Amino acid sequence: MTSSRERTKKAPVTGEPQDAPRGHAAWKAAKEAVAERNEAAYARGRQERTARNAAAQQGRRAAEKQERSNLPVQPRGRPSAMP
Repeated sequence: MTSSRERTKKAPVTGEPQDAPRGHAAWKAAKEAVAERNEAAYARGRQERTARNAAAQQGRRAAEKQERSNLPVQPRGRPSAMP
């Protein structure tokens, strides 16, 4: 028969490994995991924003070029008779 002291030393039945962080260590590990995911999300956002901005800038340049090509030509004035 096992004593009550021996029963308390056994691993919990929750299925978690015994070396899993607990308490403050678990909170800190979770916080770091969230920080890593956030940084990855920010990095993806920066890449997407860079690509979107580049495409928008290219579109603006093309529109400006088209607009400049459609400008009317200024008429040349007659040479004035006065010196």
